[in-house]
Amino acid sequence: MIVAVCATVKNEAADAASMVRSLMEQDLAADEIVIVDGGSTDGTLEALQAAVNGDSRFSLRRAPGSNISAGRNLAIGATTAPLVAVTDAGLTRSPRWLQSLVDAVQNEPRAAGSFGYILAAPKTTFEAALGAVALPLARQIDPTRYPPSSGSALFRREWLERVGGYPEWLAHGEDLWLDREIWRAGGWFRHAPGADVGIRPRSTVRAFFRQYFLYAAGDGHAGMLVPRHIVRFAAYAAGLTIFQNPSPAARLLLILLAGAYLGRSLRRTPTMVRQTAGANPLVAATLAPVLRIVGDVAKMTGFVAGLSRRWRP
Repeated sequence: MIVAVCATVKNEAADAASMVRSLMEQDLAADEIVIVDGGSTDGTLEALQAAVNGDSRFSLRRAPGSNISAGRNLAIGATTAPLVAVTDAGLTRSPRWLQSLVDAVQNEPRAAGSFGYILAAPKTTFEAALGAVALPLARQIDPTRYPPSSGSALFRREWLERVGGYPEWLAHGEDLWLDREIWRAGGWFRHAPGADVGIRPRSTVRAFFRQYFLYAAGDGHAGMLVPRHIVRFAAYAAGLTIFQNPSPAARLLLILLAGAYLGRSLRRTPTMVRQTAGANPLVAATLAPVLRIVGDVAKMTGFVAGLSRRWRP
C-alpha cells in the first residue's frame, strides 16, 4: 500500500456523490479510501453507496455520535498505507490533487506531510463578500506559517502515530491542534500548489456566525491562538472607548483605525467579485465590513464559551 484517502462526513448528501467522483477521477489512484459517516440523517450514506457503486477501494463506515476527530481517527485506523491524505466533502479538487500531495512529500523525505490551500470559490454576491472576509488569497499566504487544513492535507503515518492522531476530546479546531502538535515535535509541512482546493463560503449570516463561533470555541477549549483572541477583544474595547468620545479628533481616529482594520477584507473583495459570475461589486463591498464584524463577534463569544469548558486529557 502506498497512499490512503480518509474523510468524514455528516449530512453531506448534496456533495457526497461529487466527492466520490472527484476521488475516483484522481490521476493517482489511492490504494485505500475510507469515508466515515458520523450519523447522517439526510441520506448521505445512501448517496455514498450509490456513488461508490462497488469500487473495492472504497470502505464506507458509520459511527453515529462521533465527532470529526473520532471519525478521522477511525478512518485512518482502517487503513495501512504509509501516506494518509485527508479531505472533506464540499471541496473542489483538481485531478492532480492527490498526486501533488504525494509528490510534495516524496521530494522532501524529512517532511511530516504536505497540504493545499483552502481558497474561496464563491457563487453569489454574498459569498464573494464572505470569501473576502473569511479566506486569504493564495498570493497572500506564507506557506511556512500556514496551518494545514484537513480539507486538503497528507501526513506520513509515522507522524500521526507519534502525536497520537486527532484529539477526540476536541470537537472543533482539531486540525489546528494536530498541526501544532506536529510542529512541536519538530515536524513541518510542504505546500503542494496542485493540491489547493476551492470551497464555497457559507451562504447565510447565521451559518457563517455558527461556523466562526464553533471555530473559536475550539480555540478556547484547547487554549489555542490566545494572543490573537486577546488582541481582538482589545481592539474592540479600544474602538468602543474612542467611539464614546464625541470630539472630531476621536471620531477621525476611529475612522482611520476602522479603515486599517477592515482594509484587508476590502482589498480582497474585488478579486472575489471577479471570480463570481454576476456578483454586484457595490453590494459585496458594503457587505464585507459588516460580515467582518459579525465574524469577530462570533469569535469573541465562541472563544469565551470554549474557555468555560476548557479541558485537556
